[in-house]
Amino acid sequence: MSWNYRVMKHRKIMKDGTAEEWLAIHEVHYRSKEVDDLTVPVDEIGWSGEPTTVIGDDIADLRSVLEMMLKALDKPIIDVGLE
Repeated sequence: MSWNYRVMKHRKIMKDGTAEEWLAIHEVHYRSKEVDDLTVPVDEIGWSGEPTTVIGDDIADLRSVLEMMLKALDKPIIDVGLE
């Protein structure tokens, strides 16, 4: 199984009936190593329940994670639909 960071669009209907929408970066895991991560359908992936937090042992670790996250901004947004 392969993974990377991706921007995901979330939507939620609030108690007052209004819709709330936001984007977040998540770890995304692909069910197949051969998947085209630019066109993968949402049912072929798993993702972290919470948006990613940047944590590292040192500046180099933080830089590496942030560089991987920046690559997510160049890929299509994955729309997870209503939650």
